[in-house]
Amino acid sequence: MRKFILNLLTVLAWIYQIVCVLGLIIFVPVFVMMFFIKSNPDFREGFMSTFNTHGASSIDQIILVMEITFFLLIVVTITTFLICCYARLIIKNIKREIYFAADNLQLLRKLLITVGVYTVCSVIEYVLLLTHRTCFSTYTTNDMIYPGSITNGLLFLAVFYVVYLVFKYGMKIQEDADSII
Repeated sequence: MRKFILNLLTVLAWIYQIVCVLGLIIFVPVFVMMFFIKSNPDFREGFMSTFNTHGASSIDQIILVMEITFFLLIVVTITTFLICCYARLIIKNIKREIYFAADNLQLLRKLLITVGVYTVCSVIEYVLLLTHRTCFSTYTTNDMIYPGSITNGLLFLAVFYVVYLVFKYGMKIQEDADSII
């Protein structure tokens, strides 16, 4: 059963990485479109009429918020890709029954950093969209009261930090045991 679950996690990580790459490929035309909208005033007016611009100071401000949001989405997608990559490598080491090794500790440290970047980007995006909520009416009140990506990021950050500390302590005990033998 252990081997099946580890293989399933590996396959799911591969699939999620493929989805991340496809997402990044989709973001390229969106960025091109954002620059087209910014440089073409006629198209910009027609495009922005689809948004609820009540309370917005200018169309340029809305476009800037959208550009920053798309940039943050790209960073989050890249960090998600890296999280899956590091998780796959840890699973690979566990399959080979390599538990308390420097490589796993280094991978966990990288996981901590990428989950931290993911969480910071989620917080920035939340604050950005909260402050410009009148422009983007697609977010519901529940999204504003309970931001799932922020709480998930903080939870993962806490869990990975505890796992990192356990691995670090386990590695220290492993080194002590190896020095006695």
